[in-house]
Amino acid sequence: MKNSHFFLLAAGLSFCHVPDLLAASSTGNLDITAMVPTQCVVQSAALPFGTYSSSAIQQNALIGVSCSSGTSYTVSLDAGTASGASTANRKMVSTDGSNSLSYGLYQDAARTRSWGNANGTDTLSGVGNGSSQSIPVYGYVPAGQTSRAGAYSDVVAITLSY
Repeated sequence: MKNSHFFLLAAGLSFCHVPDLLAASSTGNLDITAMVPTQCVVQSAALPFGTYSSSAIQQNALIGVSCSSGTSYTVSLDAGTASGASTANRKMVSTDGSNSLSYGLYQDAARTRSWGNANGTDTLSGVGNGSSQSIPVYGYVPAGQTSRAGAYSDVVAITLSY
């Protein structure tokens, strides 16, 4: 009888430990990834010179450039849409297309560095910081031009390479 109590007690205790014998665990990893693309966006600008009356006019505008942080970029400006214009001698054309008014675009207020599209010569390079960066464009209409009365305009393409 003593042995039967012992076996019952041993059997009872072994059932108490059965859950521990059946418990198991396994581990794994949750891999977290993200991709930040290299991207840049240019915000167009306007450069209204106002009224020209044979006196020189200076005006400036700001081009906005937003590039992901650490992204190298280059900004260039073409010659515009006027026939015969170049980056060294841009032209606004009258509404009827028969007259022009010369002007220049520069990277500095002293007008020593013109804007153009010859990479490494008259373009501007920078590195994005993740925020909008303002790039100045200094415009200049020389004095002494004898243009006919009317409205004059031009469209210069901004190219942002990255």
